[in-house]
Parts: sequence; structure tokens; C-alpha cells
Amino acid sequence: MKEIKIIADPTKGGDLGNYWHYMLGFFLPILVWLEKNSDNLKGKKLIIDSCNPMTDKILEEFLKESVFPYEIKQLSEKKLELSKKYWKSYKEKLKRRLLKLEIKLRGTKASLFIFHEFLEKKDSIIIPRWDVYLELIGSFPKAYESQIMSIRNSLIDWADSQKKETSGAYTLILKRSDPPTSTLGKNSIEKRWLKGYGSERRQLKGIDSLFIELEKRNENPLIFASGDHNLKKQICVHHRSKTLIAIRGADLFNMFWMPSNSTIIMQASSGLINKAAQPFLARCCGHQFYEIPHNGEKSPTLNFETIRSILNGTRNTKTYNHY
Repeated sequence: MKEIKIIADPTKGGDLGNYWHYMLGFFLPILVWLEKNSDNLKGKKLIIDSCNPMTDKILEEFLKESVFPYEIKQLSEKKLELSKKYWKSYKEKLKRRLLKLEIKLRGTKASLFIFHEFLEKKDSIIIPRWDVYLELIGSFPKAYESQIMSIRNSLIDWADSQKKETSGAYTLILKRSDPPTSTLGKNSIEKRWLKGYGSERRQLKGIDSLFIELEKRNENPLIFASGDHNLKKQICVHHRSKTLIAIRGADLFNMFWMPSNSTIIMQASSGLINKAAQPFLARCCGHQFYEIPHNGEKSPTLNFETIRSILNGTRNTKTYNHY
């Protein structure tokens, strides 16, 4: 059986062992490509680049129910992050400026400095990093926007989200998952649990008291640890939610599954020097986005009065921290 290698692009930064980067920079682009090329893949086996045990299982959950023969193994060398020297180099800064200029002038016809396209060869393909594109440009690649939303709808159907009985839309409070109790692999950085994973890095405090207050207001609150569940469960729960409250982190990608015009409330956290990309994703999904400043705390405590004022429409917290 002929093999086609599907290779990740680790050269753009953003750890593909991270849920946010993996979903936008590997998972979604692969599914867009598979949908477009399904007729040409008959009789072929997909050899898919391994990114990390935690993220590999997300794609595998989908592929196990698909018609595509596949195998997941390491095809490229990955680093936890690009060096500061590379990211801050004049060459890379110039390329990013030219990228933005070309998109402004040529739109979907941009091709010189763009990296949203699939790099296809005879027996392999390099997957584009739409996560980095979103961070730089603030939107999905226009050439693939409709396909991305089509895949979103297909995955919601795949997860059976619309057939699940519910007592009403949730006000979802995300609790960061605890670090895994075991490690995978011994020598490869691709086979490691992320240092500072989940609640070990930062967490949202005051969740239980917020739950009680929201319950008094009949907001149908639900505390949910995304990292403890498979993809289907994550899609189902988020698709059935009207409001999402979470500390800044990768699991905020799951707003992607929520109905348009949902309310996203992100509690900022100190120590994160890069500009948040979550507002860009919220805009792409048609959501209302609010950011609560961190006041110098890495793991802030939620203030119910702030949450209530947002839900009542009496407060705008779209302010940015000075790091």
C-alpha cells in the first residue's frame, strides 16, 4: 500500500504538544486536507507525524472511526520552543512584516511570504501552522475559512453534540487539569508530559464559590476539566454552553465548538509576555469576548461581582495588562 507522510512544521514556534497549537496548527488543517483529498487517498496509508502522546490521541480518536488507514510515528524533530534569537532576528521580523503587507494587498492570492498553504510533494505534505497565522494576522486564512467552519460543523455532528439531552445551556467554568501522574517515554522530548502542565502552571481560584453564586442565579453552571476528557466529550459540553469562564490557557480553544455569539470571559494571568490569541479566535467564531485583568497574580481568584456585571451587560472588561 502506498504511503503518504503527513509532516508537522515545528519551525514556526508554538509547542505542538500544547492543545491550542496542536488543534489549530495540526489537527484542523489535516482534517481540511483530508476532506479535500479524500477521493485521491483510496488505497493509500497515512503516516502521520507524532507530536506528543497527549495530542496524538486526539487525532487518533477521530481516525479510528474514519476510512483512512494510518500510522502515527515521529517524522520531524520538534523543540519545546524556538530560540529567542530566531524569533527576534531581523530576518524573521522582516518576513512577518512582508507577510502582513502581502495579505493586505493581495488577500487570498498572497503566495510569496504566506505560510497558510499545504506544502505538497509526491509522497508527503507539510501541514501549515494556522495557529501562528492566527496570532500574526488575527484571523483564519481566508482561503480556507469556509472549509474550517465546515469541518467544525462535521465534528460537532461526529461528536453527536446536537442529539444529547440537556436541561439547558451551560455556564461553563473551566478547571485546569492536574498534571499526569506518570511519564511516557524516556529519551525523546516528543514523548514527555509538558513541564508545568495544567494546574501546575496556573489555575483559576474561587471556582467553587462562583459555582454556588451562579447556581443561585439559575445560570446552570458546570465545572469542567477539559484535559480529563476525550475530544467528543469536550465538543459536546462546549457546544451545549452559552458562556465560558476560564483562565488564559490552551483549553480556551474549545470556544471553537460553542454556538455563535456565546460569551467568553477570560481571566488573565501574570507572567505571560506574549499577546493573547484568544480574542482573535473569539472574533473568528462570532463570540463576545471579555478579559479580566490579573493584577499581578499568576493564579487569580475570580470575583463574582465582575462576572455578574459582565453577564448583566453592565461592564466592559476589554482592558489589557501592562506586563
